[in-house]
Amino acid sequence: MNYIYKLTRRGLCSELNGLLGFYESVINEDCQIYIDATKSQYFKIVSVYDIFSFTDIFVDVPLPNSTVVCGDKWRKAATRQYKAKLTAQQCAELFSYTDNFEKKLNKNITKLALPSKYQCFHVRRGDKVGDRFCRRTDKTGKHESKKYNIKDYLKRSDQSIKTVFIMSDDYSSILEAQQYDYDIKTLTTKDQTGHSTDLDTDNNRQYKEEELIQFFSEIEIAKQSQQFIGANSSNIFRYIKNQCVKNVEFISLD
Repeated sequence: MNYIYKLTRRGLCSELNGLLGFYESVINEDCQIYIDATKSQYFKIVSVYDIFSFTDIFVDVPLPNSTVVCGDKWRKAATRQYKAKLTAQQCAELFSYTDNFEKKLNKNITKLALPSKYQCFHVRRGDKVGDRFCRRTDKTGKHESKKYNIKDYLKRSDQSIKTVFIMSDDYSSILEAQQYDYDIKTLTTKDQTGHSTDLDTDNNRQYKEEELIQFFSEIEIAKQSQQFIGANSSNIFRYIKNQCVKNVEFISLD
């Protein structure tokens, strides 16, 4: 049996974690999978196949008589309760990059001149903590995550490592971090003021290649850090942890 796996309009790592869950379920089948990313706001300008060099089970054209699988049916793989069954190496191979995209990531990362030892803080802002519009929060009154300040990260960090790379969707977190006696590195730009998936969806936003290069550069930087501090409730945290083959210390604030 062959499959067409349809990405939906959720957050990027929520979709990728869902894809991982589906891949785990069919990895031992004699099948092939085509990813239909037409609904995803992330892959309208840049094809998902221009970013990822998926394993051999994936094809870049739909096959006849394929079974259609909606990504929403695999939302369970994007929850904090879901535990990936594959090894980190298998997860990393699933989401390996094309040569062209990897060259762009490496060029972007090199300009930061990161030292051999550094920490990475994933600072959640925007709709996840109530700073930007979230339809679910409006209905329930509950945010996806508690809002943690930089001092919360520093309390859990290795004080001997003085370089901190911060991945965040809000530049105000960078300004906050610069108040402390650390060498702060980031790819976050001054015009980033917090992400809202619902607003992106409502406005039919389409992500540009440079935005995807920034995001996946941040992920690769996190995978090479000595410590990665964030929140296990985050799909980004779990996406990184699932495929991290280096011995990184993962610390969750929640």
